[in-house]
Amino acid sequence: MPAISIKTKAKKVIDSLSEERVKAVLDLMEYLEEKEGWEATFDLMKDKRLLADYKEAKKDLAEGRLENFVPWEKVKRNV
Repeated sequence: MPAISIKTKAKKVIDSLSEERVKAVLDLMEYLEEKEGWEATFDLMKDKRLLADYKEAKKDLAEGRLENFVPWEKVKRNV
């Protein structure tokens, strides 16, 4: 079943539920959303090169070495 039809069906079911049940569904959805975010964070933390780059950048920042940092204006243009 395509993802869009699953979401459409879920929305229809939610519309048929009482407010109390919708609150329970919302609690579960918020939990799953937060869990997905943490899982993505843990996946990033497993990347040893990324973690090493982060530690190096943090040290550079603490010691005032800013020449290796990309200005935010340039970052925004590349997104």
